[in-house]
Amino acid sequence: MRTCSAFPLIACFLILSASAARAQEPSSESASEKKVVDETPDAASAEALRLVIEERSATMRAALEHNARVFDQILLLSTEATIRQQKFAAAAGITGGMVMLGLAAWRLIENDPQSAYSRGLGVMFMTLGMADLTTGVYAATRVSHEKRRLERWERARENGVTPVELAHFEGELQSSSETRNGERLLLRWNGLTHAIAGGLILAFTPIPDGSSRTDRVAGYIVGGLFFGVGMGTFAASFRPTPSEKAWSEYNKRKMSAPGHEFSWRISPSFSRRGGALSFGATF
Repeated sequence: MRTCSAFPLIACFLILSASAARAQEPSSESASEKKVVDETPDAASAEALRLVIEERSATMRAALEHNARVFDQILLLSTEATIRQQKFAAAAGITGGMVMLGLAAWRLIENDPQSAYSRGLGVMFMTLGMADLTTGVYAATRVSHEKRRLERWERARENGVTPVELAHFEGELQSSSETRNGERLLLRWNGLTHAIAGGLILAFTPIPDGSSRTDRVAGYIVGGLFFGVGMGTFAASFRPTPSEKAWSEYNKRKMSAPGHEFSWRISPSFSRRGGALSFGATF
């Protein structure tokens, strides 16, 4: 996340004479009066600078408060959506693992003599079932990064968030969005390869002449599961994750803080000796 800072700068001073001709000033004019008159342009310039700085500070405070409110809403919605997805993934992993382990038991524990094909299916079911079950348990027990980030943000809000803290959380949200995008692309191609593998199993299952009816049924079940889950995962991977949606939504709704923007103000002043026009700018 890039942060910008503006430095006030008095760009120039333009002294304008208010009278075309002046009479000779009395010789008795005091030195103190001359000093006050001579310093009138400097005082006007300082006033112009003060007004520019105050305007910039007010804009920064308004932008900070607005962006913090937007961050409140976006982080809460993103965290809730992530937790829902995590619960769904946990349920799917545990259910799929139990189904695979059941199929493994069906192929490995049977009364009839087992073929090499049947044993191979049983071992594959056992491996996939344990992997899915482990993944489901992990998803059900882990505390997501989004939840921990929301807790830290709420503590920062209670203590009064600063521009530096807000920039830190913005960078964290952007990094999370990019990470989730990479995971989604990996999941997409992983799902596609599973679907292709399932299609190949469905195509080759009827070919062996020596396979039993049970072996063919098991092959169709495996192929159907791989193809269905793979295609479902491939299609779901085109949907942006909550972190990606949150970062995109925040960029649309946030207010830009004053940084390299150019702003200026003119402040006129007058005295008995003439007039002054002060020009103050920030960029």
